[in-house]
Amino acid sequence: MTKEEKREYNNRYRAANKEKIAAKQKAWNEKNKEKIAAEKKAWYKVNREKVIARTKAYLNSKKHEPVVYYLPEHHYVGVTDCLYGRLQRHRSFNKRLTGDYEIIYTAKDMTEARAVERYMHYEMGYNGKKGGTKGY
Repeated sequence: MTKEEKREYNNRYRAANKEKIAAKQKAWNEKNKEKIAAEKKAWYKVNREKVIARTKAYLNSKKHEPVVYYLPEHHYVGVTDCLYGRLQRHRSFNKRLTGDYEIIYTAKDMTEARAVERYMHYEMGYNGKKGGTKGY
């Protein structure tokens, strides 16, 4: 049997026995849960600096000038210089819908962007971290 024939056979076997393979994998993972956790922890301990540096580099590549954005589903206005990460945190932690966000204002610096955000909250009544009451 050639390598190609063996690969094709294995692919057909996996396609035909998906549930069986998944059950075996789940049982193995359950049996070796502590071992897997220990290996992950040891790997992270060895590669911690590399992981942190890679994460910071990725987030810095997503940064741009400060923007004031609007989430219409929640009547929410916020400000950020990393829109990708901010929307991701909205989805993960706050369970907010972020698909139809709008960029309201692009600022030169964060101070200017925060001033616009404050105006939107206090004068126009949009929701946000600091609420929406007048008097800033």
